[in-house]
Amino acid sequence: MVYRTTPKMAERKDAHRRKLLAVAIRRFGRQGYHATTVPHIVADSGSSTGSFYFYFRNKEDIFAAVLESVGEHISDALNEAIAAVRDPFLQMRTAVERLFLFLAENPDEAQILIVESSGLSPRLHRIRRNIISSHCRSVERALQGLSGVLPPMNPDVVARCWVGAVYESVHHWLETATQKRLPPEKIAQEVARFNLRGISAGEEVR
Repeated sequence: MVYRTTPKMAERKDAHRRKLLAVAIRRFGRQGYHATTVPHIVADSGSSTGSFYFYFRNKEDIFAAVLESVGEHISDALNEAIAAVRDPFLQMRTAVERLFLFLAENPDEAQILIVESSGLSPRLHRIRRNIISSHCRSVERALQGLSGVLPPMNPDVVARCWVGAVYESVHHWLETATQKRLPPEKIAQEVARFNLRGISAGEEVR
């Protein structure tokens, strides 16, 4: 007898996997990678150990899935924000502000991507680097598209400085005591202005 997965069964499996990921994001983001265990995730999700291992091989495997999920969430947020703007300079400003604000609005995901995923296994390092590199490539393409408008520059180098400014600012914001943090909107705007001035586009984008 052949058992087939029905759409309802597939939906339940997907919902269960998403719940495990949501719990893992909260645990990894607030407690850290090393202090989080599979039993913690299982208990918080109201699942079972067997169910966990149906979806993931081990802690590293679910952390990898969490990282990939974070990358997808960031891409979706950036694409949605940029789609509403036509001017290329405004698109670049919007992308910087939205990236900063997304990470500020989702501190668990920001902590995972910027802090917790650093210095772990080669597999997790690759996923982390792929996410950040994808942002650099997007900025590089935007700079190349404006090559006739902007002063001569190396898009590859500038793109990494551009993205690095965002991530370092978010990292510092996360490390600052909550009561001493500046409003994230203010920092996002300041980083965007800084990046645009760095490519001599400060006057074009208000």
